[in-house]
Amino acid sequence: MRWHPRRGTIGVSSLVAAGVVATAALVASRAGAPDVAAYVPLPGLLALVAAVLAGVGAGLTLARPRRDDRAALRVLSWWWVLAGVVLIVVSMWSATAVLLFLADTAPDASKRVEMRLDAVKTGLTVGAGAVGLVALLLGVRRQWLGERTQAYQEYDAGERRVTELYTKATDQLGHDKAAVRLAGLHALERVAQDNPEHRQTIVDVICAYLRMPPVPAAPEEGESTGQEKAVDPQELQVRATAQGILRNHLRWSRSEPVRPVTFWPDIDLDLTGAWLVKPAFVDCRMREARFGGVRFEGFARFDRAIFEGVAVFGGTVFTGRAAWGEANYKAGFEGAVFRGDVMFREAVFALRADFREVTFERTVLFSRAVFKDRALFRTTTFAGDVLFGDAVFENEAVFRQAAFEGGTSFAEAVFTTAPAFWEATVREAPGVRRSWPTGWREATRDDSPGTTRLVRDDDSGAASLVRDNGSGAARPVREDSRPGEPAGTRTGDGGPGAGRAQADDQDAGRARGAGS
Repeated sequence: MRWHPRRGTIGVSSLVAAGVVATAALVASRAGAPDVAAYVPLPGLLALVAAVLAGVGAGLTLARPRRDDRAALRVLSWWWVLAGVVLIVVSMWSATAVLLFLADTAPDASKRVEMRLDAVKTGLTVGAGAVGLVALLLGVRRQWLGERTQAYQEYDAGERRVTELYTKATDQLGHDKAAVRLAGLHALERVAQDNPEHRQTIVDVICAYLRMPPVPAAPEEGESTGQEKAVDPQELQVRATAQGILRNHLRWSRSEPVRPVTFWPDIDLDLTGAWLVKPAFVDCRMREARFGGVRFEGFARFDRAIFEGVAVFGGTVFTGRAAWGEANYKAGFEGAVFRGDVMFREAVFALRADFREVTFERTVLFSRAVFKDRALFRTTTFAGDVLFGDAVFENEAVFRQAAFEGGTSFAEAVFTTAPAFWEATVREAPGVRRSWPTGWREATRDDSPGTTRLVRDDDSGAASLVRDNGSGAARPVREDSRPGEPAGTRTGDGGPGAGRAQADDQDAGRARGAGS
């Protein structure tokens, strides 16, 4: 609660103005009255007190500090003392001068003497009132100091308690027993839930724990020291709990109109180089997310997630091998929304990468990314620029019904099977550069002005140079074939009611059939 000199000056000015108003009230009250001594003391003083109180209220209101202002309180300077003395002198002098002027207008000499004596008495009374006003201001300031001290004591006590809990919890995270580490995580969660201003710090601590190498399991009897050690199962539980805390407090489903009490808004995640097991950030919302170099073990799910800021997945490895022997998982981003720039540069998707119904509102980079299994971009919206330069698709690449609204580049991208851009649309934008895989081109749509669609280059019968899965040798595949089909064959898309998943699964079956 800081005493602001500028606001205090305004308050003092208000008090001086109140004295002037009071003097004017005295003059007005005297107009036409025969006896100042009989009329001025009571009505005049009441008017003066009312005006002074109004000035005090205005001054205190303007000088009232903000509750969250914890700056150091300045010592009462000499000019404040001078301002108080000036206030007393000016108020006393102005009241006395006006009343003496009125007394001199009386026609009777005896009356003039009596009125002048009353004027002096009234002026001294006004001066005494001004002294009382200054004392009142000092008392108010003393009260502010007491309240400020009490508020600081309460704040310091709360901060000390939070610091103690935080320190104890972080110490528990470094314990060699998994149960103690679990207790530390839950203690941090409680501190963050009760103290919103510390949430980002605690999230940073949890992310730092996940970025550290996992604790290896104890070597079994007869095990070679050079053999790669498995992760301690108890450590897996600790890491799963840490991931669960992040997931539970970043989740806000789009079906929930009201924000959940447990949701932590405006949180940044920095999991660069972390080791995550079956992470599930479904329906999660975060401001910025950095997953560069992360190794995802198991099913990495980001379905319907919302990224408000930059999302970095550069150098990320998505693998289906889980520490407990499970496999055949994928990287799922179905329905996610990326509102900032997204980077999947040099990311490796060991199994299926599912980007169906994802919305990229800004630039997204898949440069030099490797898709070892199916890459599904069906009904994906690329509102900004998208770069697949030097990307490698070792299996199907499905872009059915995708929408490209910004610049697009597939320069030097390698496809092992012909990509599918059926019903994909492109927004016409002058000056925007786009390059498509060989065999696909843009064609004007008569039913939708300003939008083109991607069609096969049937007239040229061009072939796309793709790489064989087995030998690595390049082989030509005609673009009149569907993904996974032998060159020169045609199959239908299915009726309008054919399901999205069914169509994708049929493509997978054709790919497996062609490979055999």
